[in-house]
Amino acid sequence: MSETGTTDHTAKIARIRAVAMTVREPKNAGEIADAAGVARNTAEKYLSQLVEADKLETVQRGRETCYYPDPVTQLFDQIRDLINEHQKDELTVELDAIRNDIDEWKKVYDVASADELRATVGDDIPAGERRQRRHDAQDWEYFVPRATLIKQAIQLYDTIEATRENRLASTS
Repeated sequence: MSETGTTDHTAKIARIRAVAMTVREPKNAGEIADAAGVARNTAEKYLSQLVEADKLETVQRGRETCYYPDPVTQLFDQIRDLINEHQKDELTVELDAIRNDIDEWKKVYDVASADELRATVGDDIPAGERRQRRHDAQDWEYFVPRATLIKQAIQLYDTIEATRENRLASTS
């Protein structure tokens, strides 16, 4: 195969993977192929490989197999990315900042959750304050799972680093 053919083939695989790993709801091979700009049979081949590699899950919709990102793989990929991109102290600082923001919203708005804060938007308050409350509720909703993810990364940080060091030591 020519170098151009290899490059084109690699680009097709990358497009299929990019589409499949970012769908919000299960999509069939034809839908993924269309979005990736490849033939359906090409998409089917590589989607099957992604399923075998535990990157994608499948669900039957009628007679068609639909694909979506494996949530466990995504979770561990996100944790790995946090560990790769940040020092443990940086993660700790970010987690503390998130918790401080949430504590502040609880205190300022006298609520216990983002949904409770959203419910106050209907109160008789000025438009600017309603906008701020909606914004703060959206941030709060984003921060809760983010804090959980960061906490998990902190808890696994040393184990993952030690595993990497052991692997490097065994290959030298």
